[in-house]
Parts: sequence; C-alpha cells; structure tokens
Amino acid sequence: EALEKMDKVTTLIVDKTGTITEGKPTVEKVGVFGSNFSEEEIVHLLASLNSSSEHPLAEATVKYGKEQKVEISKTESFSAVTGKGVEGTVDGKKLALGNAKMMAYANATISSEIEAEAKSFQKQGKTVSYLAVDGKVSGYLVIGDKIKETSAKAIKELQEKGIEVIMLTGDNHDTAQSVATKLNLTDFKAGMLPEDKLKEVEKLQENGKVVAMAGDGI
Repeated sequence: EALEKMDKVTTLIVDKTGTITEGKPTVEKVGVFGSNFSEEEIVHLLASLNSSSEHPLAEATVKYGKEQKVEISKTESFSAVTGKGVEGTVDGKKLALGNAKMMAYANATISSEIEAEAKSFQKQGKTVSYLAVDGKVSGYLVIGDKIKETSAKAIKELQEKGIEVIMLTGDNHDTAQSVATKLNLTDFKAGMLPEDKLKEVEKLQENGKVVAMAGDGI
C-alpha cells in the first residue's frame, strides 16, 4: 500500500539536519561577547549545559568540551524548549542556549553587533547557537554539518521525475539559503517549529498535492 501511494506523490518535504546533511555536527568555533567570561569559561558552561541533552548538536558540544579538557559541571533545572533550545543552571548561573527564538524566550537581547557576527557564519551554511548567561548574551557556538555527498544527486533525480522537493528546517534563513543554493532547491522555509511543518503539509494537501516527508521532523 505504501509503495502504491508513493507512486502518486507530487511533493516531497525534507528536513535539513541528518536528512540532507550528514547529521554529524562538529563545533567549528566558540565566540565570546563582552569581558565577563573567557573562552574557556564559555566552553565549560556550554559543555556542562549540553551534557544533559540528547540532541546531536549537544553531543558535538560535549565532545568539543572534553577535547578542550574543560571541567563539566552538573546542570540543575535542565529543560529543552522545542524548536528553540535548552535552559538550565550551571555553577549558580542561569543559562539559555539556542537560536534567536530561544534568546527572545529568555529575554536576552541580541545586539546588531552580535547578529552581524553570527550572520557571517550562517551565510556559510553553519548553525549558530547563542548562549545567554543570567539574561545576557555572552557567547555563541558555530556548528558545521556537511551536506551528504548523495543529497544533490537524489534531489536532482526527484526533480527530473517531476516531484517538487521542499526543505523545511528549524535553522535560520541564511543557513537554509546556503544549503538550498548548493542543492538547487528553490523552495525552502526556515525557522520552522515542528507544528509549522505539520501546518505546511496540511496546506499543501488542501491544495491537492500528494505529500511525502523524509526526516525526523515527521
């Protein structure tokens, strides 16, 4: 039955991380804002907070922290905020780590200077997570995740068969744009929460499209 349905599919929705990309993120840079913390202290806070998370980006951060030989402290009151990031308390400091939506959630202001620095990495297709300490953006994390060698060929073959391929990602617009350009994907949406992806599927179905979806966003 599934194979019969697949023959009628007109539109394929794909996630970015782990679907188009390898899903093996690596930390490429840790940045510091202001003079309150050293890079080592920021790495310590990042790795400690992420040690309570199961997200692939978190695993990459903890691995980086161990490579830098920083101490990993226990996190208290840890919680994940879907589609935004994580929060918790480390060494008595209240931390929030994630995207711009997470910073808004934590009432931490991203200055134009911080945003410009992040944008330079996002335009290269990297993911940038901001770290707020006690409500102030104090550092950031740049994570790279290579596009799978097979992705471009698979997408091209699908498009040649007349299937519309749409990428939906929780990542920001610049990162998504960079990946989409490399893969000749004209249709993508960024900054999508899981419920936004569901709404997009329903909207396409209402327009008479037969939709399939690949990736953990299902």
